[in-house]
Amino acid sequence: MVRLVQAFCCALLLFAWQANAQEQDGPFHPLDALTAAEITAVKELLVASGRVTAEAQFANLTLDQPAKEAVRRWREGEALERKAFVVVQQDRQTYEARVDLAKREIVSFARIEGVEASILNDEWRAARDAFMADPRFVAALKRRGFSDAKQVFCTPNPGAYFAEGAYAGRRIFRIPCFDRGRKLHPLVARPVENLHGIVDAETREVLSIMDGDQVVLPDPPPGYGTSLPKPGPRQNPVVIALPNGPNISIRNNLEVAWLNWRFHVSSDRRAGVILSLVDFVDAAKVRPVAYQMHVSEMFVPYMDPDPNWAARVFLDAGEFGLGYLMSSLEPGIDCPDTAVFADFTFPGDDGDPYDLPRALCIFERPTGDPAWRHYSSSQEKVTGVAQVELVVRSATTVGNYDYVIDYVFTPQGNITLRVGATGYDAVKSVSSASMDDPTARTDTEYGSLIAPYTVAPFHDHYINFRIDLDVDGPENAVALDQFIPEKIQSARKSIWKLQTQIEKSEGALSPHHGANIRIVNQKTFNRLRQNPGYWISTHHQATSILDGGDWAQKRAAFSAATHWFTRYNPAERWAAGDYPNQSSIKLGLPDYVAGEETIENQDIVLWYTLGFRHVTRPEDFPILPTFWHDVTLRPAFFFDMDPSMTFNPGIPEEPQ
Repeated sequence: MVRLVQAFCCALLLFAWQANAQEQDGPFHPLDALTAAEITAVKELLVASGRVTAEAQFANLTLDQPAKEAVRRWREGEALERKAFVVVQQDRQTYEARVDLAKREIVSFARIEGVEASILNDEWRAARDAFMADPRFVAALKRRGFSDAKQVFCTPNPGAYFAEGAYAGRRIFRIPCFDRGRKLHPLVARPVENLHGIVDAETREVLSIMDGDQVVLPDPPPGYGTSLPKPGPRQNPVVIALPNGPNISIRNNLEVAWLNWRFHVSSDRRAGVILSLVDFVDAAKVRPVAYQMHVSEMFVPYMDPDPNWAARVFLDAGEFGLGYLMSSLEPGIDCPDTAVFADFTFPGDDGDPYDLPRALCIFERPTGDPAWRHYSSSQEKVTGVAQVELVVRSATTVGNYDYVIDYVFTPQGNITLRVGATGYDAVKSVSSASMDDPTARTDTEYGSLIAPYTVAPFHDHYINFRIDLDVDGPENAVALDQFIPEKIQSARKSIWKLQTQIEKSEGALSPHHGANIRIVNQKTFNRLRQNPGYWISTHHQATSILDGGDWAQKRAAFSAATHWFTRYNPAERWAAGDYPNQSSIKLGLPDYVAGEETIENQDIVLWYTLGFRHVTRPEDFPILPTFWHDVTLRPAFFFDMDPSMTFNPGIPEEPQ
């Protein structure tokens, strides 16, 4: 169930919705996330069938979405199709199940060979405890001056895959540790270098311990890592006010309306937040823009050849789950006090439901910028209007990093997908206190010195969004607008002209030199007889430059291109494949586009990889200021004019 809390007193119109939603848990809509009652029913059906034991672990338990056509046809009041998709881990095997909740029957149950399900909390803790109790590890700590294992803490990382025959067929963790005895902040400020273990997650066997050269560190300098800096000059509060109430309307379990926008919000253990049925009401006509959008995968590879660091090549969505690691949002910090906060219900590893309070916030805000403005010299007057936008926000905490994920809507018809990286840099203990030290050049070959004795290794972030655009309907095409220089004979020597090419088949694109990509509907027209479309307006276009033969790059091959296009297939949801944990082959997008199906005038899915390289710096310590990156879906020939003008005063005429 989704429960809403509104912190601001003027939002009384939402209270009636909240009271109505609390009368029943739903579901109200075919795409609503599974309710607590449905999650419980799925587990009970599987256990009662004898196929699943009471001790089984559930790596996923989520809505098995109805067919796209059926969702589009559905009308409120009609019966709901409710099915669940389940990934079960038991007896060291992975099983997939599909359950029909309406009929209360198991549709399918099958063992899946050669895959590893996402990481489970119990095995994470058990692997950590097994490693920390190993006599070899305790002895290695004593050689480093730690009297017992309680003076450190250890955090298992995914095993990844590196063609290591010794671990073939095993479900493993790689475990580094940190000094917790000095009361440092952040707690990961002093890693115990050259000491890590490999543990079998299922047998709890410590397979290997790497005990290399010690990095002997002096006591921290005064003020180092003991607390956050003391506050400086007082900052007066800056607030968002809604004196006449909000423009947001919410029905049932997060069917949202704001100005001309309409969309549905749901949750998923792996994807986190899913936006569906994104429509724009244009002169009373409901026009589809996107069927669905959500994060599909995150790839974070570190750039240090040290064995303890080279194995850090995370696929966070598939290995952990962005919904599973979602954290509660704090009013006044994560979201303004005027925001609407929603709780989400997720399945735990044991298959039982739990509620995450304030998992989502929705708010509108002025940006402080003009949406448009014009100065009339004849009237000596500025005419314009302030820009406002709607934000749908969640935050996922993956180890040291926090990712704030926004979907931002504007009255102009724009949708911006934003990711803000914050939290803590992962750091490495070194012997250099400053760049004047003789060891500094070696210590900083693969990272920056960000504090005394502390290097933050360089790394990349690649966040792939699966964006199922349905621009004026599902039959779309991909248009590549390229700018071609042309020589001319006049006072000028050259200009450029626009050349448009329609892509014919599935594949990947990384446009350069300012080329634009549009998703267009070639069967509908605006009043000027132009085909409506949406530009993919990009600002960050880093792609992976890792060797294609590198196992890390093979597993996250989607990061090699910014744009991928596939023909819609409901079975294709994840950019790195269904089971990226310890995957040993190219999965996901390379496989999806291998058939090179035609995509002209077809139902197309855009997979956009928002990538950036993180060159670390002292300003990242002790905590990383939120580092924002985004991509904007911008209407192009979709409207007959700027739709936000219907909310604004007209532009005054000016004599020529």
